[in-house]
Amino acid sequence: MIGGTLPARPSEALAEHLWVCPFPEDDVLDLIGVLGADHVLFGSDYPHPEGLREPADYVDRLADCDPLIARKVLRDNTADLLGLVA
Repeated sequence: MIGGTLPARPSEALAEHLWVCPFPEDDVLDLIGVLGADHVLFGSDYPHPEGLREPADYVDRLADCDPLIARKVLRDNTADLLGLVA
């Protein structure tokens, strides 16, 4: 095989190295179901499209989540990605 064998399936490699900051109109719960809670990030850079005028309004989008998953999305995942203490 040219270049040798891959260490993982391409879909597994992508899932390992992909983080998503969803747009406000995206279904964040569906995204968590697809990517897993560890790779979904809260972001607010208003007036950019992925930001909300009131960032705290994003919390309502996670109302049906387990509180630990909501904390991951809102805080811990970004801290882990940046190498900060969560």
